[in-house]
Amino acid sequence: MRDELSINIYLDETDTPFSRYYSLDDVHLSSDLEDFILSKQHNGSRKEVEICFLGQNEFDEKSLQTATINTFSNILNEEEYTHARNVKKAIVLFVLGIIVGVIFLKYSTTHTYIAGVLSIVCWVFIWSGTEIYFFDNQQIKQKIRKCRNILHANVRKK
Repeated sequence: MRDELSINIYLDETDTPFSRYYSLDDVHLSSDLEDFILSKQHNGSRKEVEICFLGQNEFDEKSLQTATINTFSNILNEEEYTHARNVKKAIVLFVLGIIVGVIFLKYSTTHTYIAGVLSIVCWVFIWSGTEIYFFDNQQIKQKIRKCRNILHANVRKK
């Protein structure tokens, strides 16, 4: 069952929903508005999202839709890139941990001091990879889900 989420954004005559640093043909939402929309999706679970721009302003619906798509597709691309990079980093750290662990096993009987240091290094690599893969990527995956929900949202102006 899909939940529905309606995000209402009220704009005064003086408010502008667009970022100042993009050209008119490549409009993006302001960072405050972007953060507000992301914060309205609490857990990033699959929802039917509707974004309504309300108020006394002269912005047309098409430019608001384009700005929303441009903003959240850029965020989605960045987060997917970060996620892929983190997966590679986690695999490399885990493999390095295993290699250091094998070296530890080789020296464990003859050089106990070196073996003790290698044991610590082995676990640091393994736990760092595990932390990146399971904990850091969890937040990134949640943001990716939120962006996908917003990209499939119905954006309109009332």
